[in-house]
Amino acid sequence: MSIQKLYFGKDDAETDFTGSGLLRESFLKTDLYDRVKARVKTLVIGRKGSGKSALCLMLNRQLCNEVNSCIVTPDAISAEEIRRFEMVGVNELQSKKLVWQYVFLIQVCKFLLSVARRTWASESDWPLEVKKVRQFLIDNHEVDDLNFQEKFWKVINRISTTLKLGAFGSSLEIGMKDAPNAGLQLSTQLDFLESWLTSQLSQLQQHRLYILVDKVDEIWNDDPSSNDMAVGLLMAAKDINIKFENVSCIVFLRSDIYEQLQFFDKDKLRGDEEAILWTKETLPELVLTRAQISTGNLTMTAGQLWSQYFPARVQQMPTVEFILSHTLMRPRDVIQLCNLCTDLARRENSSSVLEKHILQALDVYSSWKLNDLIGEYRVNYPFLNDLLLLFTNISFVLPRRRLVETYERVQDVLKGRYPGYTSVLGTDAILNILYGVGFLGVQRNQATLYSYKVPGTVETSDNVFVIHPAFRSALKSTSSIDILPYQPGIDWQQQRQYLELVRRRSPVRGAQEISRNIYPKDLEYRIIRGIERLREQLVTERDVPAEVSSDVSRSLGVIILELRETVNSKVLDPVELRMPIIRAAQYLKDLRSNLEDNGYLSSKSKSSLSFYIQNIIDELMETRDYLY
Repeated sequence: MSIQKLYFGKDDAETDFTGSGLLRESFLKTDLYDRVKARVKTLVIGRKGSGKSALCLMLNRQLCNEVNSCIVTPDAISAEEIRRFEMVGVNELQSKKLVWQYVFLIQVCKFLLSVARRTWASESDWPLEVKKVRQFLIDNHEVDDLNFQEKFWKVINRISTTLKLGAFGSSLEIGMKDAPNAGLQLSTQLDFLESWLTSQLSQLQQHRLYILVDKVDEIWNDDPSSNDMAVGLLMAAKDINIKFENVSCIVFLRSDIYEQLQFFDKDKLRGDEEAILWTKETLPELVLTRAQISTGNLTMTAGQLWSQYFPARVQQMPTVEFILSHTLMRPRDVIQLCNLCTDLARRENSSSVLEKHILQALDVYSSWKLNDLIGEYRVNYPFLNDLLLLFTNISFVLPRRRLVETYERVQDVLKGRYPGYTSVLGTDAILNILYGVGFLGVQRNQATLYSYKVPGTVETSDNVFVIHPAFRSALKSTSSIDILPYQPGIDWQQQRQYLELVRRRSPVRGAQEISRNIYPKDLEYRIIRGIERLREQLVTERDVPAEVSSDVSRSLGVIILELRETVNSKVLDPVELRMPIIRAAQYLKDLRSNLEDNGYLSSKSKSSLSFYIQNIIDELMETRDYLY
């Protein structure tokens, strides 16, 4: 098996949907896909990169083969026109809703003509009512192709002037002009058109239309007008779904936009909404499918992918778990990281991805993700870049007290720099923002939880926060505690060779060497076993965060290994023996001080655990003194 053809697809759904991408062949149909198709859910919400557009594109592709479907995406070039649009006589929200109502009703008109073309061989055979709909489209300069998308600024120009309804009767058009203002006139015209189309479609129950709305974030700018535009969309889509039994309007919306919207009838959408959530089972399935398609090895198993194409484990974790732990559980994240790993391996002409390639890839990937996070929320939280600078070169596990103290030192500076955001620059609000965007996790019951696993807000009882692994490398936050991991100072294989050489060349020196039986028992029983018990105690200590326990446990393991190497050395030199003992004592002193300073030791455990660590330090120093 070779990684030369191994590829996981493009970063964005639109490109991945093309011939050079993998979306068409490797799309993973989840239960959500079936619920949307069945009209059970009509509002799909998810973070950027979670697969909203992929679901939209693949749903449209499937529905076009079965019924009728079209995608409506507002263009970014029209964003300012949409936000500014307002009609006299109705408020701004109602104005925005009228824009969407018009767009959806035009799609229904096109759908009616599409059905007519499939039903009658010649347009001359069309019923009079259908011909009237076509004439209406012509009169208002609308193209009757269901898949054609007009620029939204052109749509706004059309509805800013009087719609032409002469196709439905000249007296009707004259009567509409009696409305007291332009807003009420447009509303009356659209209500009439909606009623007309409802009566026509009631006779075509065997035909269905899906209107899929995506890319709303292209025209959203976190201001009242943008919010009205999004609320108007949701209200218009809801009306279409209620009034047309055979028309479904499905909206795909970014979760951060939806969460920010506040309007009277939002509670009526709860049953329609569903969030895109990926799990530790579904994401690996997506990766495996893409690997099978790209390599042509359709019988590849997950075991083969994660043992032959990739190493089985990375830093003592199963590789697939390690990779997922560095993502925000989104397809885009895992696709980017897997592609980066394989690119690095191919660059070195390696036949498979090695552990070193994954670790190297994380440096680049982490910078990507940090920049992507800032870019994703640049509209909502323009201060995020300044805020994240606080987390450079610090431990990735942070007690609340320390985090609050650090933030409060720059809080006034941020408020002065971003005066329009003072309401969200309070300490509690900042903690909720950092948790909500996925940058920080919270430690609860010895487990670290992130917002994509447990949506919601930070609780007052959350006292320990954790920087997500995706961002640690870019921030140079590589340790859970502010002490360096223990580093052994002796290459014992080299040391043994050197001392054996000295012993052979100097019989006198050899005769003066300390017997191997003098110190090992003291080291084993008084110190090494004590450090082993300390490792066990740290793992069960509820007030010590799991990441801290894990990191400290690794360092204690290195200390134990080095001391055991000392015990098992054939030639025991007291000078060399003192050095690891001094290093171990210093590490434990720093550890004890750091645990206490960060408040990781409860009042009950503080004395016992601190006393236990101090006892080991005393034993080490006593042994050191004995060696002089």
